[in-house]
Amino acid sequence: MRAKTGRPRDDAIDDAVLDAVLSNLARDGYAGLSLAAVAAQAGTTRPAIYRRWPDKESLVIDAVERLATVDAPPVSGDPFDDLVAEMEHFRHCISEAGSLPLAGLMLGEGIDPPLREKYHQAVVAPRRKRIRGCFERAIEDGMLPAETDLTIASSVLTGSWYALMLAGVQPPRDWARRVVTVAWTGCAGQGPRQDDRHR
Repeated sequence: MRAKTGRPRDDAIDDAVLDAVLSNLARDGYAGLSLAAVAAQAGTTRPAIYRRWPDKESLVIDAVERLATVDAPPVSGDPFDDLVAEMEHFRHCISEAGSLPLAGLMLGEGIDPPLREKYHQAVVAPRRKRIRGCFERAIEDGMLPAETDLTIASSVLTGSWYALMLAGVQPPRDWARRVVTVAWTGCAGQGPRQDDRHR
């Protein structure tokens, strides 16, 4: 999506601009996003930005794609523990400056459909695929029943974070393990051993 140019690219400027776009987008929304403010925060100029990206939409799409570069948590082979690790990873990512407002922004009106779709492809879909994979492995291993509703079970995990934040309740430190335990036992699976809950 970037504009072609014969000049050598400065990756440091690119990184600074994309970081500035994400923080300004979360604060001001897409309609209120100012390239002048982005340039000032990134320590560059508007002409320098336009030499790299032809318009605001392509710039924002590149910035959103940047969110997909966050490394996924390693897979241990234990579906329950892998779900807990995934939720710890989610908590870390959503707690980064601007991440929660950005997620809310993508649900609101006025967002261009291509941008919303890019956010879904870069951020939402990969995590949901990993979460679903954990549940599928649990079913294959006989830890959860075959009729488990994977869509609802997956949504319960991340959805509980948003519900707590909207209610003004700070998620507890052991939120990841607790929410996985609730979803797991709600699917009629056997929960973790009592002594494992405080690991």
